[in-house]
Amino acid sequence: MTNIKDRKRFKLIPEMGGALARNYARQRGTEPQIELWRTQARELTADLPEGAKILEVAFGPGYFAVELARLGFSVTGLDVAPTFVEIASEYARTEGVDVSFREGDVAAMPFGDETFDFVVCQAAFKNFVWPVKSLDEMYRVLRPGGTAVVQDMNRDATDGDIVREVESMKLGKLAALATRQTLGQLRRRAYTPVDFRGLVAETTFRTCEVTTAGIGVDVRLTRP
Repeated sequence: MTNIKDRKRFKLIPEMGGALARNYARQRGTEPQIELWRTQARELTADLPEGAKILEVAFGPGYFAVELARLGFSVTGLDVAPTFVEIASEYARTEGVDVSFREGDVAAMPFGDETFDFVVCQAAFKNFVWPVKSLDEMYRVLRPGGTAVVQDMNRDATDGDIVREVESMKLGKLAALATRQTLGQLRRRAYTPVDFRGLVAETTFRTCEVTTAGIGVDVRLTRP
């Protein structure tokens, strides 16, 4: 009999690499989006002590991790795609910011127990093959009292929510059309708030706080 924590989710989207990853980095690197990450970084870390250790899981081009590091935190990034490690490392060097970007799997993280004060994962959880194992790994690497935040697309988001989200990105017409289509496809892969509560109940966290806004869902988990 298969243990519930070994439940695997079929992977539809391959890891980004090469030209695909670099094109994604260009699309996500607009000034309005950088400013959005800058604002999110300040808001998410408002209650963290100075010098706190932060882990960003599935960091992609590394824009958010760099904004976290600008605030004076010790930031590590983990991503399964080697091209993103290269892109993010180069971006951090260009910006003069110190971030440690590493290649690795969130379901088997190469970090010791109780290493980080805060873990964040944005727009990637829906693609994880082992969602329960991934959450358990976040619990393992958190220090007691630490918090993990998972922010992703909400499967309950409407078409109107998607249109408004893309408009806020201030993209060109072709890029906006492609982004709307992509988000529509990703929505089918995403979790609802009810789904998230069910997943978390299977993990060491057991409980979570879930809020929604626009096309997104925000899941907060605390290690006692």
